[in-house]
Amino acid sequence: MPTNASRRTFVKSLAATGAVAGLGLWRQPVWALTSPGQPTVLSGTEFDLTIEAMTVDYTGRQRTAMAINGSIPGPLLRWREGDTVTLRVRNRLPQDTSIHWHGILLPANMDGVPGFSFAGIAPDGMYEYRFKVKQSGTYWYHSHSAFQEQLGVYGPLIIDPEEPEPFAYERDYVVFLSDWTDESPARVLAKLKKQSDYYNQGRRTVGDFINDVADQGWRKTFSDRWAWAKMNMSPPIWPTSAAQPTPTC
Repeated sequence: MPTNASRRTFVKSLAATGAVAGLGLWRQPVWALTSPGQPTVLSGTEFDLTIEAMTVDYTGRQRTAMAINGSIPGPLLRWREGDTVTLRVRNRLPQDTSIHWHGILLPANMDGVPGFSFAGIAPDGMYEYRFKVKQSGTYWYHSHSAFQEQLGVYGPLIIDPEEPEPFAYERDYVVFLSDWTDESPARVLAKLKKQSDYYNQGRRTVGDFINDVADQGWRKTFSDRWAWAKMNMSPPIWPTSAAQPTPTC
């Protein structure tokens, strides 16, 4: 299977920013974790992907994640419009798995959604996806089984157009952002189903309102509150200090 990074270089950033801080890491924020080295780039028409468990340490505590070909995110896949691609996905997990090709036009049994388009990939099993690529653009692929996507089973997908690009450039970049929490994804979902703003630990108070009026004036304070009210959202509060930089994505 050829590897080619001459045109598209994948720059992955695992952004465990404010959202992650809210998901159980508030006391130990991780603002930006950038993967070392260059990721694997797989191109051509034949691909072999293996899904397996992997130990990670993003926060100073070891946790069990799930990886594709030993990496999180999985390798960057490069296809070409008009080609027929074959992807053999092997399952080394103790549970069923799957790969869904997000946004890709393909036959139903190649879509990778267990219970709808196929039965899933059993432990120690293999499923061969094979279809003609009918589009071009930037996409991604991920598991559609349980909480495997949240645990690391996802990756970027680039489809080069059949015709050359109508513009010149030296290189382009794919920036892939993802949140991570040491908390079980099942527990996170259970809490959010009970209270959608469960992890917004810094909600504004009357005291904050009074302070904002003193600092910004009535007009600016009411305008800000009204903007959040129209979105039916509670404003998140990011911790900012010399020791904790403002998170960016």
